[in-house]
Amino acid sequence: MTRTVEEKNQWDMQAYGCRAVAIDNALQDYRDPLMLAASMLSDAQEVISGEYGQPDTETARQFMNRAKYIMFKMMKDAQDA
Repeated sequence: MTRTVEEKNQWDMQAYGCRAVAIDNALQDYRDPLMLAASMLSDAQEVISGEYGQPDTETARQFMNRAKYIMFKMMKDAQDA
C-alpha cells in the first residue's frame, strides 16, 4: 500500500514528533551521525527519569524512534555503498 504525502507526514509526526526530512536535515550538521543518535537516546533517558518534572514516555518514545531512524539510515547507506 502506497501512502500519500499527508499520510506519511502524519505517520512521521506520531513516530518522531517531526517530519523525517527534519531528521535528515539535522544529520547534515553532524560529522558523526551515531553521536546524534546517542544524544537523542540520552535525551530519552532524561525525559523518562522525571528529574525535571513528570516523566514523559511519549517524548522518550519519539527520541528513541529518531535514533533508530538514524541507525537504520546509516545501515542502508552502508549497504548501498
